Amino acid sequence: MPFHGSCLCGEIAFQVDNDPMVISCCHCSNCKKYTGTAFSTNIIFPGGSLTFIKGENLLSTYKDAAQDSGNAIKRVFCSKCGSPLYNEGGDDAKIVSVFYSALIDFETRDEKNRTPELEFYTKDRLEWVHTVKGAEQSETIPGRDMLRKIGLS
Repeated sequence: MPFHGSCLCGEIAFQVDNDPMVISCCHCSNCKKYTGTAFSTNIIFPGGSLTFIKGENLLSTYKDAAQDSGNAIKRVFCSKCGSPLYNEGGDDAKIVSVFYSALIDFETRDEKNRTPELEFYTKDRLEWVHTVKGAEQSETIPGRDMLRKIGLS
C-alpha cells in the first residue's frame, strides 16, 4: 500500500510505492537552514519510488552543492508554498529522501512508532537536541555501516 504526501498548500500530491528503507535525522547546517528546523527528519525510499498525483509542474529544485561530502544534493520543493518535499543525491539517485513532514499518512500506519535509525552530522547537533535512543550516530556523512543499512554500500 503506497504512502501519500503533499506540500503545505496541497497543490502538489504524490505517492511513494515502496516501503521505507530507513528513517534518518540530519543535523548538518544546510538541512537546518533548508527546513527551518533544528534538524531534518527524512524517510529514505529506493530511488524511483515517487509518483506524482498532481502538481508536478509546480516542483522547483535547488542544487545544493555546498555539502561537506562534496556531492551535490537536489532539494525539491513546492514553488507555490515553499514546502520542502524531498532530496535526491546526484543524477544517479539510488534513494529518495522524503521529508517526514511531507508524508500525510505515515503516522497512521504501522510505521507510526518507528523511530529514526540513523543520525548524521551529529557534530552540528544543537546542544539542546537529544540523541535518538538506539539510532546509530555519525559525526559527519554516514559511514559504510550506515550506508549498508540502506543498500548503498
